[in-house]
Amino acid sequence: MTKKADRLVSDISVLAEASKTLRNVLLRYERALSTLATRVQRGESVLEAFDAMDGAMRRQRELSETLEELEAARHQVRLALFSLASAQGASMSELGRRLGVSRQLASRLANKAERAGS
Repeated sequence: MTKKADRLVSDISVLAEASKTLRNVLLRYERALSTLATRVQRGESVLEAFDAMDGAMRRQRELSETLEELEAARHQVRLALFSLASAQGASMSELGRRLGVSRQLASRLANKAERAGS
């Protein structure tokens, strides 16, 4: 495998791990929301429910941070894809079409991948 292919495989692994982490965070967030809804439905105030949940609603921040990590990993995979595809002689517009992104975004990603030397 070439260095660019190795990079893509490594970046895909990071993205897969970020996806797994996000899935776990979403499950915890869903449970916290369900608990909050149940407590409010029973007549508790939102603040009382938050206090009783011992910080579970801080999941919102955890969710935001995890989404950002996933998006950063996804971006790295796209750059590695464009870098490898370019080295293999693929058309950037064709790769963009297969990824479901506009020609303009494909061009920007290809240029960024080239500048980064991915």
